[in-house]
Amino acid sequence: MVLLDPSKIRLVGGSGQNEGRVEVRPADSFTWGTVCQDHFDMRDADVVCRMLGYPSAQHVRNDAYFGQGNGPINMDDLRCDGNETSLFHCSYPGWGIHDCDHHQDAGVVCIMRPHSWHGYLYPPPPNLDRVILYLYVMILQNVATLALPTIRLTGGSSQNKGRVEVRPADSFTWGTVCQDQFDMRDADVVCRVLGYSSARQIQTHAFFGPVGPIYMDDVQCNGNENSLFNCSYPGWAINDCAHDQDVGVVC
Repeated sequence: MVLLDPSKIRLVGGSGQNEGRVEVRPADSFTWGTVCQDHFDMRDADVVCRMLGYPSAQHVRNDAYFGQGNGPINMDDLRCDGNETSLFHCSYPGWGIHDCDHHQDAGVVCIMRPHSWHGYLYPPPPNLDRVILYLYVMILQNVATLALPTIRLTGGSSQNKGRVEVRPADSFTWGTVCQDQFDMRDADVVCRVLGYSSARQIQTHAFFGPVGPIYMDDVQCNGNENSLFNCSYPGWAINDCAHDQDVGVVC
């Protein structure tokens, strides 16, 4: 499975950045391609819009409303439940497998209003990485992370388990998350951000070893967030923990 970021999905042909024909690619070296409208509904559109930094979708536009694409048709028969962090985490037959033509290219219109103070940038500017880095330097919280590598698991015997480490941008040192209030809902968010379906187990008391600063404490997610930073927590690096309370997860 591929975890998409904003450089792997775009909206084309609309009158604003928040609307257009949905186009995807698995990597920068691939050609942009369209998504067929078969089974494409508001749940799929919500995933598209959240990947691009918007809170949700306002409309689905079918029948090549924003014009027909001129590349391949990359996805068809998408079936999302609406909570996925990537369109590739939804059910679909396979990359490039379809029975469509370009007059069935799907489009979306995303909602532009702010989601909350824990929200998003609307619309995402071309220098997104620099903007996110600047905002984290200034306020160190309340900004959605859309494209930067901000979470990892370390110290485990395999990639799907380890100590949870986070950072607000790639110029920062990796730091840990305290186990206080950390439960399976928080662990599910961690695992989905990393491309796994859900969490299997939480490991407390520095099971995978301690290291670095402690960045997050008292994290309280509802389980549907697309970033750990969108969950409730006191603030960046605000904690009353020691490293023997570093939390880990098994995805």
